[in-house]
Amino acid sequence: MQFNQSIPNIIHLDVNSCFATIEQQANPFLRDRPVAVCSYLNPSGCILAASYSAKKFGVKTGRRLIDAKKLVPDIITLLPDPNKYRCVHKKIKKILSKYSSSLLPKSIDEFVLKLKIREPLRVTPLKVGLEIKEKIKKEIGEYITVSIGISTNKYLAKIASNLKKPDGLSVIDKDNFLDVFGGLKLTDLTGIKEGNSRRLNLVGIKTVLDFYSSSLSKLKIAFGGINGYYWFLNLRGYDVDDSYSQAPQKTYGNSYAIAKSDSNKYKEIITKLVQKTGLRLRNSNLKATGVHLYVQDRSNNSWHMGRKTQKEIFDSNDLYFEISRLLNLSPIKNDFRNIAISTFGLKDKSNLQLEVFEDIVKKDKLNKSLDSINNRFGEHTIYPARMANTNDLIKDRIAFGK
Repeated sequence: MQFNQSIPNIIHLDVNSCFATIEQQANPFLRDRPVAVCSYLNPSGCILAASYSAKKFGVKTGRRLIDAKKLVPDIITLLPDPNKYRCVHKKIKKILSKYSSSLLPKSIDEFVLKLKIREPLRVTPLKVGLEIKEKIKKEIGEYITVSIGISTNKYLAKIASNLKKPDGLSVIDKDNFLDVFGGLKLTDLTGIKEGNSRRLNLVGIKTVLDFYSSSLSKLKIAFGGINGYYWFLNLRGYDVDDSYSQAPQKTYGNSYAIAKSDSNKYKEIITKLVQKTGLRLRNSNLKATGVHLYVQDRSNNSWHMGRKTQKEIFDSNDLYFEISRLLNLSPIKNDFRNIAISTFGLKDKSNLQLEVFEDIVKKDKLNKSLDSINNRFGEHTIYPARMANTNDLIKDRIAFGK
C-alpha cells in the first residue's frame, strides 16, 4: 500500500506550553522569563507547564520544583488557574468550529479538525492553518502561540505539529513524507518510547524509514495482529477510524492526597470529591449504576470496595450517601492519607427511571439549575453546608484528556 495520495485535510493544533503561556499572556511582566506552573509550590510539587524561557535551561513537565530550581534558581512559580485555561480552551474551540463541524478536542491544549476539501482548491489547508494562528493572536492574545500540523490522518498531523516548536506550521503529505521520516528517530514518533523501539529493533526495524517500509506481516510480528495493522495504516497516512467525537468515558471519579494536618477531615473531603464527580457526570449527561471507594491511612494500610448502587444516580447527595455506606464498611476510620472515589456503569441520563417514593424529575430540574449557576460563576458557587471552610481542600484541577 502506497502513502495516501489525498490532499492533506486533517489539522492538529497544540497550544505551546499551554498553562505557562496563558499566564504570560495574562501578565505581561512574566513574558520572556522562566515560569513554571506547578501542582503545589512546595519542593516536591510537580511542574505542569514550563515556559520556553525555562525549557531552554532543561526544565521539563513532570520535574519536581526542587530539581527545577537547581537549574533555574530564579524561576517564577505559579499555582494553576484552571478557569483561565478553560476560558482559552473554549475560545480556541469557538474559532476552530467555524472551519469544520468535525472538531475533536483531544485535551485542554490539543484539538483535531477535519476540513472539507472542495475542487477546485481555492483555500488550501496551509492557508487555513495560517489564518487560525492569526485569529488566535488577534482574538485571544498576541503572546499565545500554537503549533499546527497538517496531514492526511490524525496520527501524522500530530507528528507534523511536533516538527517545529514553538509557533510552527508543518505539513506531511505524499510529496515530503520520506524526507520527514528520514529526519526522525523512532522515539520521535508518538507512541514509540524505548520499550517499543527495542521491540522494533528485534525485527530489524532501526529507523522510521525502516518502519514505513516494513511489510504488514513484520509489523504484526512486532506488535500483534490488530496493533501491527494500525501502525501500517498510520504511517501511510490513513486513519484507523474516522471518528471526531470523544469516546464514551467508562468511569468518572476524583482522588485526593491529604496533608497530615487534614488527615481527619475526611467527611469534608469526600463531600467535595462527590460534588466534583457529580457535576462532571451531569455535564456529560450521564448517570452511574455503581460506585467505588479507595482509602489509605498514614501507615500505608489501604482498603477498597466497589458495588452496584440500589438505583441509578446522578445527584451528588445520592453519591455521597453511597460512598458513605462503603466508608462505614472500611476498617480504616481515621488518619487518612489518600481517598479516591469513582463511579462506573455509566448510562445516558436522557431517560430517567422514575422512582416510587421520590420525584426524580424535580430532582433533575433542581440539579440543572444549580449546575447552571456553578458552571457560569465557578465551581462550588453553591455547595452543601458540609463543605463550609473547605476552600483549601481539593483545589480545582484540569482533567487532562477531557
